[in-house]
Amino acid sequence: MYFLIIALAMGLLVPLQTASNSRLRQAVGPAYVSTLVSFTVSTLALLLVSLLAGIPFVPTNEMLAEAPWWSWFCGLVAVVTITIAIHLFKEIGQLQAIIIPLFSQLIFSLLIDHFGWFGAQVIPLNSQRIIGSLLLIVGVTLVVIVPKLGKGQQGATRGSRQTFWQLIAVVSGCLSASITGAYAQLASIIGSPVQATTVAFFVATLALLLFCTVNGSVRLVGKAFNRQQPWWMWMGGLYGATIVFGNAWLVPKLGVGLFTMALLVGQLSLSMLMEHNGWLGAPRKSITWLQIVGILLMLGGVALIRL
Repeated sequence: MYFLIIALAMGLLVPLQTASNSRLRQAVGPAYVSTLVSFTVSTLALLLVSLLAGIPFVPTNEMLAEAPWWSWFCGLVAVVTITIAIHLFKEIGQLQAIIIPLFSQLIFSLLIDHFGWFGAQVIPLNSQRIIGSLLLIVGVTLVVIVPKLGKGQQGATRGSRQTFWQLIAVVSGCLSASITGAYAQLASIIGSPVQATTVAFFVATLALLLFCTVNGSVRLVGKAFNRQQPWWMWMGGLYGATIVFGNAWLVPKLGVGLFTMALLVGQLSLSMLMEHNGWLGAPRKSITWLQIVGILLMLGGVALIRL
């Protein structure tokens, strides 16, 4: 129960990270530039923690030999999913861009547990986990989908192009679940969630820096240092590093499926409060009774899976 509560708390950081990174993007322009700034903050914070804790940053030859080569590039996959999410809102509309990756992530995370992919502990998909997952899906429907019904899909494409991006949305959700398992596997092999998280962010940050240098957009990073910008927009990188660290630490203890679901409950709960109160520039939206029921159903689903 202790680890489950921490996972729920980690979920509270997700909307804070989203709000911070959105404000950062307004300051610097292109999404990949704001992502570079955010990942740089994450990497520097993790390097500082590693230094203070005496954790070596560079992996040993034994670690490099034991860990699958692709596990060192988890951070790059995270960048890919962020990029995909930006395009999905334009190509298939807000509603589909939210629910398709979300549901595919939930289903794929349960499959990872069931088959033990990415070195995860095998947790069979029994009737209890299925019922808990259904409760979670109904809860997400009440919290996220129902309020958006009838608002249209402005900007969504049609035909074969839309089908293509819907498939990409499914892949994006599967990649998100895969990253969760891969981070945990890398941390297990290295023996340190901090070192695994640091390496992943460092590789991704270097790749982003190279990309922004080649296309000449690295100069836009300077806009982030405008003193008129709010201080909290820099916090997105710290939130992101904490979430990934929690991922690498907690998944071996909870499983990919339960960790993903707990993270989602915390995320949607705080998102509703932020919108209700207009925190961090969020548009004000009243919380409905259906949404409250949805959160309770999600909590019930998580509790059922945990039993």
